[in-house]
Amino acid sequence: METKNPYKQTPCVLLFLLACLSLNAQKNCATCWGQNDTAVLKQNLSTEDKQALRLYSKLAWYDFSTYRLKGEGKRAVWIGYALAGILHGGREAYHAEPTVFEKRFNAAPLSFFGSEQWKRQYYNRIPEPRAHKPEIWNSARDYWHFSHTAGSTLWVSGAFVLGYSKQPLKYRLLDAAIAGIITSAFASTTYELLR
Repeated sequence: METKNPYKQTPCVLLFLLACLSLNAQKNCATCWGQNDTAVLKQNLSTEDKQALRLYSKLAWYDFSTYRLKGEGKRAVWIGYALAGILHGGREAYHAEPTVFEKRFNAAPLSFFGSEQWKRQYYNRIPEPRAHKPEIWNSARDYWHFSHTAGSTLWVSGAFVLGYSKQPLKYRLLDAAIAGIITSAFASTTYELLR
């Protein structure tokens, strides 16, 4: 029984690949090695296909000339991230000063926005371990829990939409950075306005 010798197999495989490549090579062919494929393809493509081809053609890492701020559901994502920022800013303002909504909007202490909103998690608003209401409705009883749940839902949904969009990775990363800036700006502004 003969053992396999890798020193004999490797040159044979390389010679086979070289022969295959040389058989496919053509003289004066601009498209055989992918040098000018887009010019040939553009002749028979629809307008949408041409736009997609332009969007996915190789760009330098610093070239963002085909980036679009709208489309692919981005407008809804920007609005969602702005709302998430507002919710987060309000939550942080409440965390820093629980009476912030009472001072700004004249909310009652035991209301959804009040300083004692946490008592709404208990039956008869009496904080006892056995009197706690079911956990499943926590986010609907007070602003603290609602803002966290709604903000997180908006962030995750927006990230899914941006990640699923049909655009190059660098554009998706730029969208994520813009979303972070929008959230941060709205959160900071809301915090400052409420405090």
